[in-house]
Amino acid sequence: MTPDTFRLTALSLPNVQARSSLGNEEFRVAGKVFASLGSPMVGQAVIKLTPQDQALFVQEAPSVFAPKPGGPGARGETIVKLALADTERLRRALVAACSKATRGKG
Repeated sequence: MTPDTFRLTALSLPNVQARSSLGNEEFRVAGKVFASLGSPMVGQAVIKLTPQDQALFVQEAPSVFAPKPGGPGARGETIVKLALADTERLRRALVAACSKATRGKG
């Protein structure tokens, strides 16, 4: 998967907007960031999942998904290695993150 494919997949979700911030492209729904793409993590993205969803995606595809180091990872922030990601799995993860943000827990 390329960064462009990630971007298009995120923007295909309902009510999602993109905004640049400090060299990153942030994807927001209901005013909350649920995913980001950009530096310093070239070739990677971050998706904000629940810890439970994070555990499921990491178990399903440990070469693609990994908890972000430290506290953010414990709260569900998940690194996605784009070169190893497939569109369908990534879309499911983005839907889960977007849903979390719209429930007010993001």
